[in-house]
Order: sequence, then structure tokens, then C-alpha cells
Amino acid sequence: MTPARIAPRPRVLLFAWSLLAAAAFGVPQAHASGLSTARFGGEHGHPTTDNPTAIYYNPAGIALKPGTRIFIDGSFAQRWMSYERPDAAINSDVGTPEGARDANAGTARLSNQIVAPFAGVSSDFGTKIFSAGLAAYFPFGGQSTWKPNDKYVGSQPYPGAVDGVQRWHTIDGKLRSMYITAAFAFNFPSIGLSIGASASAIKSEIDTIRARNSDGTDDLIDSNGLKEGRSWLKASGWQGGFGIGAIWQWHNKLWIGASYTSRPNVTGNMTLKGELRNALAMSKVDDPTPIELTQRYPDILRLGIRVRPLPKLELRVFGDFTNWKTMDKQCVLIATVEGRKCDFAGADTALSKPEDFGAEGPGTKGVTQHLPRFWKPAGGVRVGASYWVIDPVELFAGVGFDSSAVPLATLDPALYDSTKMSFSLGGRFQVHKRLAIGLTMTDILYFKADNRGKGVINKFKPPTRQASADGVYKSNILLANLYFDVMF
Repeated sequence: MTPARIAPRPRVLLFAWSLLAAAAFGVPQAHASGLSTARFGGEHGHPTTDNPTAIYYNPAGIALKPGTRIFIDGSFAQRWMSYERPDAAINSDVGTPEGARDANAGTARLSNQIVAPFAGVSSDFGTKIFSAGLAAYFPFGGQSTWKPNDKYVGSQPYPGAVDGVQRWHTIDGKLRSMYITAAFAFNFPSIGLSIGASASAIKSEIDTIRARNSDGTDDLIDSNGLKEGRSWLKASGWQGGFGIGAIWQWHNKLWIGASYTSRPNVTGNMTLKGELRNALAMSKVDDPTPIELTQRYPDILRLGIRVRPLPKLELRVFGDFTNWKTMDKQCVLIATVEGRKCDFAGADTALSKPEDFGAEGPGTKGVTQHLPRFWKPAGGVRVGASYWVIDPVELFAGVGFDSSAVPLATLDPALYDSTKMSFSLGGRFQVHKRLAIGLTMTDILYFKADNRGKGVINKFKPPTRQASADGVYKSNILLANLYFDVMF
């Protein structure tokens, strides 16, 4: 039988794969567009907003409007991506025989749908000075399933090739963080200032499967026969975080806002507990190994301004800075090893001298997988405008630019990112004095990324070495945001 696909079939089938030699079997990363950040509220989601999405963007915003508001928001994304892996990325002619070159070179594609919900409520409790709110949402993450390589469906010699040329980094899975956030804010109308703070409980989880060889190559076979294996990682954990913000407003004509969202656990350090299963080469499927996945998420700084030069016209400019430099690596450690640690020497020169980086040493213990990221800070700026055709009907448009967090040297199909632009159109409709509906359509266009000859992850020393992720990457996301804003 052929390797099982994770998403549509029971997980247990996945590790029929361990019989790789006898026949084929079936034994992330989760995210074909990198770690995306959410756009709750569409064009009305920003650091000067006055609806309950302010619990996420800037907690001071919940004090800008009186009364009680319930806000239900859904972002629906259609994502397309392609990854073209060249022949030059193949590890060796011995490991990938001539008749199977298209098992490791060619174009992989995905077309996936993702939903990111937000639900929040805020109220001033009749005080006009103090407001509080509560929200649940998913600001980071995504999920993906890549299309199979139809040529290798049912293949006996190379069963693993059915999962596509990107499989050495991702086949399918998910990576996401859920936030439950409580916020409070104070409004000082005499000086036009609102200040707020928030506290979050964060549940993060990862569930991914990828192809893997113990030596980090993409070899299909070796002298003993079938070599390609599978690695399945599943882990989760809780963290905490906080946010602060302020908004100054002038006569309902000008708003200036700034906010800061902390790293998870303040330091950014995250430890997810779970299990790892491997089916390597011709060995049987390993029993689940208790593991800890360590990684670090960023903090975020947001700034924004909106102005009403005319009663029917509003202009907005806002930006954000996300310190993705914290994402230097993901490390999987065996949880039963005392004194486990993942501090590989030579990280400062890893990208310039990859051949000297990645071997275990005095700073490492209990490491079973090491995934260097070496991400960099990323920022974005967005400009938008609204026009009220009549009082109940607001039409708006926006354009944005975002830099990439992922360097070409460590770019791979699992956590893809590139420089991108966004274009938005939509409207907000006051259908009742207590109900407004907003709809924003956004096209996120990723610039083509070409890291052929620039990737280094296949040059690291084991156990850090991975199969080459060199190639040409293309992606596009069509995003529909719909919200219901109920006011009392």
C-alpha cells in the first residue's frame, strides 16, 4: 500500500510506513505562508480602533466608545503556494537514481483554506471612565496540506515520493497559538487620553509530519535498500503574556495610538510537551518518545494615526514591528534526559560558515532534532481611507507593505515568508442602531523568493543538517474578513 496522507486518514495509518522495505506504508510544517499574523476587523483592525479587536491591537481602544459591544469576527483565507525544487538541490545521484529524479525535483503545490476566528466583548459598565473586555482569538499560525505527486501513487520502489518534493520539510500539519485575553482601560476625556493593559493565557500547539533521514539527506535509497523515513511531531503547552497601549484623541478628528504586545512568557521562551515518532530507513516505527519542543515567539510594537479632515472622510496610517529575531531555532529534546539543553556553538557564524555549525557539543544534551531558523525582525505599514456615502454606509480601501522575517539562507516550504503587498476593499454597514456588519476583501501578494544557491541548511553538520530547501517559491492569499458588531 502507499504512504497514507495525514489529514484525510486516521493517524494510526501513518506509521504503517515503518514497513517501508516490505512495501510502502503510511506513517510543519504546518504553514505554507510562514507564521502569519491575523487581520481581525479587516480595515477596522489597527492600533487606534475603537471596537473590541482593540483587545488584540491596543487595549486602550476599548475605552473610546461608551456602552457594551459584542464583536464576532472571522477571517477566511484561500491560500495558494508553489515550490519548485531544482535538480541541483538533490543530495546525490546514488541516493536518488536517474529514473527517480522527479521524486526529489519538480514543483510541489498546495491550495488550502484557513479560518481564523475572533470573539470579544467590551463594556464601560455605565462608568464612562473605566472599560474592560475579554476575547479569544488565534493571532499566530496556520495549517497546510500539500498535494501529492500523482506519478508515485502506489509506487513500490519509492513510496515516499507520493508526498511531493517539499516533503523533507513538510507534508501536512498545523502550528497555531490561541489567546484568551482580558483587558481593561481608563478614559480621561479632559485630556483626550485613553490607556489600557491586557493579560493573556496562550495555548500553543504543533502537529506536523515530514520526510526525514537520520543523516539529513534526501536520499531515497542506500546500499541496504529503501532509506526514506518519516517523522511525526505533536506537542502543546501554555504560556502567558501581556499588552499595554495608549490612544490620544482630539475632538473626534484625530487619533494617535501606540501599543506593545509582549513575548509569550515575557521572555519569549516556549516549551511544548508532546511526543515524537520516527520511522527511519528500514527500521520499525519507534514507540512514542516523550519530547519537549523549545522555540521563541516575538514581541510586537504598533503605531497608528487616523484623521477626519472632512466629516465623511477618514484617513489611516499605521505600522507594526515584530521582533522575529527571537525565532533563532526550534529544538526537539528528549524529555527523559536530565540536563537537556540545546545551545549549539557557532550560531553567530552559522549562515556564513554553515559547514562549521550544527554538531553536538558541550552545550547540547538530549537533542533529537535541531531546526535553525535565524529569522530577522520584520515590519509593515498600511495606508487606508474611508468614505461615508450616507451615514449608515462606509466604504473603504487600503494598501500595505510587509517585509519578510525569513532569510533566504534558511527558507523552507514549512515556514515560508517573503516580502509582500496587500490590497483591500470593503464596507461597513449600520443595518440597525445596535448592529453593524463589516466586510473586507484583501489580496496578499507574496513576492517571488528564489534561494537557489543561497540555502545553507543542507550544509550544516548532523544532527542539524536537513535536506536542501533551495528553489523558487510563489504564494498568494485571498482573505475575506466578515464581522458583526453588536452595540448596547
